[in-house]
Parts: sequence; structure tokens; C-alpha cells
Amino acid sequence: MNAKVTPEISTLVHQLNQSTLVPEESLEETLQLLLDHECWNLYFKILEPLIDNPKRRTLPLYIKAAKAYSVHLEDIQKAAKICAKLMKDLRLSYGEFREKVLHAVIGELDFDHEALILQAILPRLKSKEDTVACLERLCLIYEKKKYDEDQLNKSYEKLYDLDPSNMKALRYFKVVYTQTNQWEKVVQILQNLYHSAKHINDKFRSGQELAAVYLYQLDQPMNAIEAIEKYCADSPLNTFTIHYEAYYRMQNWEGCLRVLRSYLKKVDGGLNRAIIHLKMGELEEQMKRTVEAENSFLQCLDLAPKMLEPLENLIEMNIDAQKWDKVLFFMNKLHDSVDDNFLREKIREGRARLQDALEHTRAKEAL
Repeated sequence: MNAKVTPEISTLVHQLNQSTLVPEESLEETLQLLLDHECWNLYFKILEPLIDNPKRRTLPLYIKAAKAYSVHLEDIQKAAKICAKLMKDLRLSYGEFREKVLHAVIGELDFDHEALILQAILPRLKSKEDTVACLERLCLIYEKKKYDEDQLNKSYEKLYDLDPSNMKALRYFKVVYTQTNQWEKVVQILQNLYHSAKHINDKFRSGQELAAVYLYQLDQPMNAIEAIEKYCADSPLNTFTIHYEAYYRMQNWEGCLRVLRSYLKKVDGGLNRAIIHLKMGELEEQMKRTVEAENSFLQCLDLAPKMLEPLENLIEMNIDAQKWDKVLFFMNKLHDSVDDNFLREKIREGRARLQDALEHTRAKEAL
């Protein structure tokens, strides 16, 4: 006993050593006197039978016991055990425990002790909702307050096992599995995120990420296409690059053209539209659709007259088809579009040789 011994406490201690049965009307005063004089053996000798007795146990008695261990004796493990017993005996909800008990036992910023107590009461929670709320709080403490990665991971694993659609757990494991290159697990998490999301834009975002993982990490372009077309229809997000590249990797040129035509409807700006027409023309040329390819290259030129690639492609196409008049026509356009004097001179030389060859051929044909 550290406090000054008074006749009153001496008398009380003598009486309690004879019997710890304390009348109800004097219980509060007796406990307070023992607490003030730090008579812990007698304090707990009175309290513990009371909280073991279903007819006499009350919430304030549990709080007194837990607080004495936590604050006065600095024994948080015993305080946590008292809290676990409280939850088992009184069947409080998690919300009631936080409101009525937790911060009567520990300080509001005492995150180390809070984590120990929450871990102790976790198995005693009666509903899934309470367990989820408690685990989410533990995750927050381990992530933001204690920086305990091992306990954080264990808590999120419990949360995910209990509630596979929990958005906090899903987002956590998406990051973890991405950092550790566990892409098949990332796929599963993204699918769960898609189905668990409440807002349509969150669904679109998960669908797009899923397609990207299939394409860039797992090299599964068909699955990427299915994800885009299943999960991202009408998405405001730009899924064009993933969609196009997935078809391209499969050498599915018709699929590439469908994506380009669809994207063309959404694109503003002459140059951007010109680039799409250029890509379409190159694919059509590869597919031997020369008429469609030429039309795409010409539409590209209408939108971007100074672009050189469509002119070069048109020249090559007409050379292959031996349509020399068209070759000369597009060479003239190319000459007018080039700013570099050296290149202009080379085009003039080529054009002159072609004209000479044509004139020579026509002269022979005329004989």
C-alpha cells in the first residue's frame, strides 16, 4: 500500500481479511477505498467472485477490474482477458463495447493496448457484422498506427476469409499480390472487386484492370478481350489500347478493325481521327482489301494533309498494282508535303525516272 494508512483502511482490511462478502450498499465505497490505497489483493478478491456470479455481475464491475489491471497495474494481458470474459458473459455488440467499455479501460490514443484488447474479444463477437467491424479496426491500427505488417496481413486474411466481398480486404490484397507478381490471385481479386463494387465506375475500373492483367502480365489476349467486352461495355474509361492490342497479338485483324471503327466514333480532333484511319488502312492493306485501304488512307489525308505515312503507303500500293499514273499523282502530293529539301530532291529524281520509264513504255507500245 503506497497511500497513507488511515484507521479507516486498517479497519476495512481487518474486516475483509475475515470475510470478503461485502453488502451491496457499501460495495462501491469499499472498492474505491481499496483502490485509493492500492490494496490490490483484496480489491480483486472482492471483484473476481462478483464477475463470476451470474446474479451479481454487472458491466461496471468488469470495467473496474479491467481498468485496474490496465491503468494501475499496467498488466494489459489481464485487462484483455477481463474484456474477453465480459464479452462472453454479457454478450455486448462490438459497437456497445467500443462505446461503453474500451475507452473507460484504455486511453483513446493507446493503439498498442487497443489492438491487444480487440484481438482478445474477437473470438467472442457474436455476429459476422461485429467481427468484420473489429477486424477492419485492427487492420487500420496495424497499417496506420503500429505499422505491423505481419499482424496487418493476418488480420486482412481473416477479414477476407470471413467476408470475400469486403472492399477493404480486396483492395489490400490487390496491392499485395501485384507487388509479389501473383497475377492469378490478382485476377481473382479483381473479379471479386468487380462483383462487389456498388458504383458502376468502380466496376468499369476493375474490369479494365482485369483486362490489363490478362494481356500484359499473363499474355492471355483472348481473356483480355472477353474482360473488356463483358465488363467494360459503355465504359467512360479508355479501354481502346488494351482492346486493340489484344486482337493484334492474336493477329485477328478483323477484330482490330472493329475496335478502331468503334473508337473512331468517340475521338475528337482531326489528327487523332487521321491516325485511326491510317491504322485501319494499314490493316486493310495487310488483309488485301486494297480498295478499302486506299479509301482509309485518303480519309487520313483529308484530315491531316501534311501526314506522310498515308502517301507513302498509297505509293507502295499502286507500285505493287502497277498503277503508274496513280503513283505519279501521289508522288506529286508527297513532294508538296515534304519540307526537307534533300527529300524533295530525291522525290523529284524518282518521279523523273518513273516518267521517263512510262514515256519509253508508251513509245514502244505505239510502234
